[in-house]
Amino acid sequence: MMGKKGLEVKTSNTPNRDDCPKAMVTVPPYSAEILFGCIRTPESGVPESQMVDPHARLGFELTQPAVIMLKRKQNSQKAGKKRKFEAKNEKILKKEKLEQQSRVKTEEEQRQVRLEKIVFGGASDVLDNIDHFENVRELAQMRIGSAETEDSGVEGGDSDPESNTNMPSDNTPEYSGLQPAWQDDDDAGISVKEAFALQERKQHEKSAENYIKSRKNRFESMMGTPKWATLNRKEQNSDSEDDSGDEFLQHCGNFLSKKTTVLHKGVIELKRLRDLNMETYTEGPLIKSIQFHPGSTVGLVAGVSGVASLFQVDGYNNTKLQSVQFERFPIHCARFTNDGCQFLVGSQHHRHFFCYDMMADKSLRIINSPAAEITHMKNFEMSPDGRVMVVCGRYGNIHILTARTREHIGTLKMNGEVTSVTFNADGSRMYSHGDSGEVYIWDMSARACVHRFLDDGCIVGSSLAFSPNSQFLACGSLSGIVNVYDARNLTTSNAPSPLKILLNLTTPVTSLKFNAASEILAMASNDKDNAIKLVHFPSMTVFNNFPSAQTPLFRPQCLDFSLNSGYFTLGNGKGAALLFSDYYSLYVAQDDPLASCSATTVVCRWHRTIHLALVQRLL
Repeated sequence: MMGKKGLEVKTSNTPNRDDCPKAMVTVPPYSAEILFGCIRTPESGVPESQMVDPHARLGFELTQPAVIMLKRKQNSQKAGKKRKFEAKNEKILKKEKLEQQSRVKTEEEQRQVRLEKIVFGGASDVLDNIDHFENVRELAQMRIGSAETEDSGVEGGDSDPESNTNMPSDNTPEYSGLQPAWQDDDDAGISVKEAFALQERKQHEKSAENYIKSRKNRFESMMGTPKWATLNRKEQNSDSEDDSGDEFLQHCGNFLSKKTTVLHKGVIELKRLRDLNMETYTEGPLIKSIQFHPGSTVGLVAGVSGVASLFQVDGYNNTKLQSVQFERFPIHCARFTNDGCQFLVGSQHHRHFFCYDMMADKSLRIINSPAAEITHMKNFEMSPDGRVMVVCGRYGNIHILTARTREHIGTLKMNGEVTSVTFNADGSRMYSHGDSGEVYIWDMSARACVHRFLDDGCIVGSSLAFSPNSQFLACGSLSGIVNVYDARNLTTSNAPSPLKILLNLTTPVTSLKFNAASEILAMASNDKDNAIKLVHFPSMTVFNNFPSAQTPLFRPQCLDFSLNSGYFTLGNGKGAALLFSDYYSLYVAQDDPLASCSATTVVCRWHRTIHLALVQRLL
């Protein structure tokens, strides 16, 4: 049977509804919406049992689109009821919360009233009555003491019980010529009478002066007169035996000499300790990079064999924490990141480098973009602010990479080959040296050269070091000369005069490093045995007792100072990382407080959460 357009119904003549075949209906969406809105809504008055299966009553079967729209309408009705229920509950909760806040506020006000009554007093408070009786008792004791003073035969005594014969007045000669060191303006407006009235207390003393004197007498009767309150007191004779003995017993420690925190020139107290990599010696015949962790006494040692090892630095055991092998990758440079969670290694023979995550124990290979034209990673530095890392490239190119993602973001160009770079203390400026003998000063925010000057007497530059106190810049050359400049006067001239010219090395200066206090400059050359010198600052003189003939150092390849200069280490051409303790800075126990702790304790300080997990995994 054909009805309206879009509606097709097939029926049977069988009168029994159960025997009738169900009709097939095709209803447009708008017709189905109207149809089911009339049949299936609760307003239509249809029982719920029939609403569940309406085709049983109508005698036809619905198609799939109609069923979907029916379910959608039912779900929307349920969602509306749920929203109404939630809104009602939310109103109830808000009402209860406001009532609770008002109740708490009322209790808080009552508590404040009680507290004010206790502090400032009231007519019926027990505490005021107790205070009243105490004042009466004190007054009686003062009167008894004054009477005893008169009976003892003291001449010129005052019979007034509230006056003090021992305390001189402002008009006595003892006070004459003395001026108060300090006066409080707030005390000038305080009235004793008004204070007693506010506290509802009775003032027994007739004047404020008598009240002050009674308070002083009360204090002196219990504690005595302190030395600082005695006017015109005479200095005790320090030559007397009794006084000198008491003074001696009041102190402990060394009376002959005191430990100083100032580093003196001439002789430095260095003690040779166990080698830092004594447990391994697998980093290669040449230790090319060595560095202390920026936050704890942990050292990183890497060499040409492709092994980078982490050690806990204590000078006695130097426990190995981890060793990482980079296959067919001779390491020439290794640096910790500023957060101390990772370290990077680079090689002279590869354009890529590796990043080792110490927390996840994973090594990530990072390939530089070919457009960056980075051909090797044998020399790179991390900026102190942790924003970028710079790589010394070929043909005077200085490549800039982000410290977080290691993406190439720019290139700086200088004349000649670049041999060394360094940063100032805050990382805002970078200094570069090269074979042209000029030092370039770069603004890292603008990524531009702001100034350059000629290193005095230098033909080929080889190394740079900037002091942590931002006061000195040290420039090493291929001829072994180290020039020390005042960092504040570098931009005033194209050829500034150095503060000091150090001529103690005769071979190319390959390593320069200031300690954390900017009191020691270490300079070394890898072309000659024992070619290392330590320079004292600010006298700029070399320590004459280091190195000694009894401590062969061989050819130093790299060097570094610990976080607070408690340790000094250098890697040589024999595969050893030599370790020394510096005694001048209040010894290692105070300078590096974790030096004598266990490996677990050391790593807990090294970003406590991260490094505790690291040590548990490694040990």
